[in-house]
Amino acid sequence: MTGDSNTVTVNFQQAALPEPETVDIQAEIQALRAILAELDDPIVAGVAQKLEQEAAKPEPDKGAIAKTLETGLAYAKDLAGFGDAIDKLRPHVEATAGWLGKHGHKLLPLVGLIL
Repeated sequence: MTGDSNTVTVNFQQAALPEPETVDIQAEIQALRAILAELDDPIVAGVAQKLEQEAAKPEPDKGAIAKTLETGLAYAKDLAGFGDAIDKLRPHVEATAGWLGKHGHKLLPLVGLIL
């Protein structure tokens, strides 16, 4: 979102969610963790670590991953480096949302995507 005191512009991109079985969730979480680490914030780093731990389980809890990522992105969007990181985050959030299915739709607006 950009604007001045009189005008606000919101830009969203259409998401094309992949089929859940085509997503390597461990690879997506690793990529998200690396990008979030660039924000250099201890809370975001903790969120990234929790995501990685959940994704490494034999049967990851999709609800837990969705909630953790949603919380982390909502917090991170207020950090100074988030604007620079958003373009790198988008494809990984989109893939993760596809893997999550019904649990993933809330993540998309946090990185400027819509269904």
